[in-house]
Amino acid sequence: MVKTKGKSPKGKAAPRKAVKAAKPAKAAKIAKPAKAPKIAKPTKLPAVAVKPAKPTKPSLPPPPAPALPPPQRDELAAPRDIARLTRYGERFGANRIDVRWPSIQLPIAAHAIALFDPGVPKSWRVLDRPVGTGQFKPMLSIARTDDGKEKLAALTIHTGRPPIARWTVAHHKGGKKPKSADQLPVISVTTGWLALVDGTDSPGPVALPAAQGITPVEVPLTDGRKVLALPCPNGEYTCYWAVDGADKPICLVVDFDVFTQKDWKTRPPA
Repeated sequence: MVKTKGKSPKGKAAPRKAVKAAKPAKAAKIAKPAKAPKIAKPTKLPAVAVKPAKPTKPSLPPPPAPALPPPQRDELAAPRDIARLTRYGERFGANRIDVRWPSIQLPIAAHAIALFDPGVPKSWRVLDRPVGTGQFKPMLSIARTDDGKEKLAALTIHTGRPPIARWTVAHHKGGKKPKSADQLPVISVTTGWLALVDGTDSPGPVALPAAQGITPVEVPLTDGRKVLALPCPNGEYTCYWAVDGADKPICLVVDFDVFTQKDWKTRPPA
C-alpha cells in the first residue's frame, strides 16, 4: 500500500494538530523605587535656659583730643603785684585804695589801644596785644589818706572777664622786648594829660581844657573816634595786662607810680 502523504490509512484526511496561540508576553515588571534610608532621629538634649542677649550699645566715635592751650605771648612778667592797685580797700602805707567808675567809655574799633600825651604827638604808642572791639569801661583807683587827701594811683580799662591767670608788662607795637624791670616800656606825659584812643593812627595834637582834679573827659575827633583823656601828674608810666588761662586780655592797668617801695611792702594785717 502506497502511503499517501497526509492521508490516514483508511483514506481519510488526518486531522491537523491544533496550533496553540502564543501566550501574550507578560508585562515587564516596573522597578519599585528604592526605599529611602531611615534617618536616625536626633537625640533630645536637655533644655537649657538661655538668657536674653543684652542690647548692644551703638559704638560711639572716640572722644576728640584735648585742645592744646594757645601759645603765650612773649611778654615780660609784671615785676609788681599789680592786682593790688585794683582792689578796693587795699592798703599802701598810709594810703587806702578807693575805686570810681566814670560814666564815659573807651570805644575801640581797630582791635588795639593807643596811649599818648595829647599835646605831644611823638609820644604816640600802640600796645601790641589785640583787645577786640567794643565799648570798654574805665575804672579809677584813687589813693586816699586818712585825712582825705586823694591822688590818682591807677587807671584800669576792662576788656574781658576774670579769672586772671597772670600779669604781664604791656609791650609797645614795634618796640623791643624789655629784658628786665629796669627797661620797661613807658608812656611819657609832659602836659598833665594822658589820652587813650583807638589805635588806628595818631590824631596829632588834641586840644584839651584845663585839668580839673582827676576826672577824665571824652574828646571827639574829626574822624569819628573818641579820646578818653585823664588828668595826671607828669612822668613816665608803665602799662600792664591781666590775662586769662586762654591768654586773652582781661584788663589794662596804667600804674601812675605814686607809691614808694616801702608802700608796696605794706600788707594788710592777717
